Amino acid sequence: MWRSLLREVRFRRALSLAIDRSLVNQVLYFGLAIEANNTVLEASPLYRPEYRSEWARYDRKQANALLDELGLKRGGDGVRRLPDGRPLEIIVETAGESTEQTDVLELVRETWREVGIKLFSKPSQREAFRNRIFAGETVMSVWSGLENGLPTPDTAPDELAPTSQLQLQWPKFGQYYETGGKTGEVPDIAEVKELAALYKAWAAAPASEERAAIWHKMLRIQLEQQFVIGVIAGVPQPVVARDKLMNVPAQGFYNWDPGAFFGIYRPETFWFK
Repeated sequence: MWRSLLREVRFRRALSLAIDRSLVNQVLYFGLAIEANNTVLEASPLYRPEYRSEWARYDRKQANALLDELGLKRGGDGVRRLPDGRPLEIIVETAGESTEQTDVLELVRETWREVGIKLFSKPSQREAFRNRIFAGETVMSVWSGLENGLPTPDTAPDELAPTSQLQLQWPKFGQYYETGGKTGEVPDIAEVKELAALYKAWAAAPASEERAAIWHKMLRIQLEQQFVIGVIAGVPQPVVARDKLMNVPAQGFYNWDPGAFFGIYRPETFWFK
């Protein structure tokens, strides 16, 4: 039952529309973060404003309408019911490594309750967390979004297509392509098949313009399908350095990919005054 419900795009869109990202931003990040889908950042040449906001605004009325369309009726306690009569309770599993994720889920819980959905967070350990996802035993999980938020057309769009078992939204599909079809499952969702085909086409595209067009098609599919529901992006990262350490930028980009954190600023050129 969960399998069929989570594969319904209207359900995923409703979940996204029922998140008050502004609340998360103000309460946890002092309003300094970006309320957005899981997509590229503004500094990327591939950025378009609609990628950030579509299906990511807080719209309780539309979320309720989509859930009503799916026949998920409310019980006497206000909680919606699954087709078999069980309450619509979503357990979101975490790796138990970040209180930040738990704090975000606490705020999401408040606004999901308003549309008749109960949320419970379940922390574990990373190995157990991943093994449960790989085995298909989880309903939903929380993790960081796109690792590279500043891609160019010539950056491989491997985060947007099924390429690895470690992609928690489709581990079996990713495993299928990662192992050349030896293990995993053949994608049976049309949009996931299209993403896989587009990724292959990107690798064969001879010109940067063609690769950019493919990137935009893939970003659009991700946006429309909400395979991953983004909440917050661009959170500032404070970095402390001594006054006498020279060549440390006053502001910069702090991420593993691209940049290797400080690697992008050539730390071998830092020196003490």
